[in-house]
Amino acid sequence: MSHRRTAPRPLLATGALTAILALALTSCGLGGGDATESPSTTPSASESASASPSASASGSASASESASSSPSQSASTSPSASTSPSASASGSASASASEPAAASSEATVYWVGPAGQSGGIEFPGCGEVLIEDEVPVSAAGAVGDPSLVKAALQSLFAERNFDVGSSGLMNALYQSELTVQDVTIQGDTVTVNLSGQPMSAGTCADPQIIAQLENTAIANAGTYTAEILVNGEPIQDAMSQKG
Repeated sequence: MSHRRTAPRPLLATGALTAILALALTSCGLGGGDATESPSTTPSASESASASPSASASGSASASESASSSPSQSASTSPSASTSPSASASGSASASASEPAAASSEATVYWVGPAGQSGGIEFPGCGEVLIEDEVPVSAAGAVGDPSLVKAALQSLFAERNFDVGSSGLMNALYQSELTVQDVTIQGDTVTVNLSGQPMSAGTCADPQIIAQLENTAIANAGTYTAEILVNGEPIQDAMSQKG
């Protein structure tokens, strides 16, 4: 009789299965460890995400603070700039008040023109008119200054020719020997004190001399009337006593 030996095979199969299961469990354990470790890193990402809003909030807060502080600073400093115009205005006003009147380089004089000449000033006489002219002067003040009146009259006395250039104008004072002693301006009247002797070429020249002197003095004094004295008496009396 033959006997069949089957018992050992199941043992071998059971051992092989046990080894396979052990390997499988080992591999699962390793994979499970990796899987459990990976979630631990995600909280750091969430933490960074949660940290970023706080950082942005703090940055926006600082930006808003700087923005809110800048208008207040500009507002506080801007009024100081408004004080500069008043300072400049007061400085310019004080400077202009301290500056003296500018000296005049020209004076107004009057010559005698022929009757009927346009732009002339009529005066009692023989029909002639007075013609305004500007002459250069030196060391004289502005209109209203006695020095300008004196300079203008001296220009009349310095012209020693009857005919004034080639303009057709005449100087009735060309023969007179007169000197300005004093000029006084009070209100609307200028008073001129002359010394010397007025010389007239004839009856028509008398009013011409008086008109030249009076109108020249008025124009430079800025007044309405003039009183001309020769050696202490009115020019009219001095002309009537001429020899």
